[in-house]
Amino acid sequence: MRATLLVIAALATGLLLAACGSSGGQTESVGGGTITVPADVHGVYPELETLLAQFPYQRWYTNCVVARVKEELSPKEAEALEELPESSRAGKAEQIIAAAGPACEKSSKRPVIDPNASEKELALYRAGFVQPMRKVAEAQGFEGAQLECVKQNVEELPGGKVVGLGNGTHQVREGILLSVLAQCVKAE
Repeated sequence: MRATLLVIAALATGLLLAACGSSGGQTESVGGGTITVPADVHGVYPELETLLAQFPYQRWYTNCVVARVKEELSPKEAEALEELPESSRAGKAEQIIAAAGPACEKSSKRPVIDPNASEKELALYRAGFVQPMRKVAEAQGFEGAQLECVKQNVEELPGGKVVGLGNGTHQVREGILLSVLAQCVKAE
């Protein structure tokens, strides 16, 4: 029985989650939603594609990430990766996937996030910002109620701002994330 690999690789636009290897259907909770790899989907590439399809990514972006992972990981390496212990697979997969997302984003001026995405898709994408924002807040000296405020404000970001995090310029993204921190400076 192959164990599930859930890799979280921070990308410039948020978080890309990839699952590799499951013998039965696998469901993981992420923030306000769940991601699922059905039992009838097998192999690194089909599982990655199935997983990415649950996020608000545009189809071109999903195709690009899968293609780049295929370029980096030969069929033999993919098979060998599935046979490794989960801890060993995680590091290798994270390196490959972490490089694929930003490369795809840079290769096109098209938006990464579908502006008509469902709330469920946006919730999965939004959830990827909670931990990174918490780390930024901790580095700025936030603690206790301030950290809880950051978590809550990220979880409550409206859909338009979530789309802005994925499709906006660096300045737009930074502005959205800084506004989250600013709202929590005086939280007690």
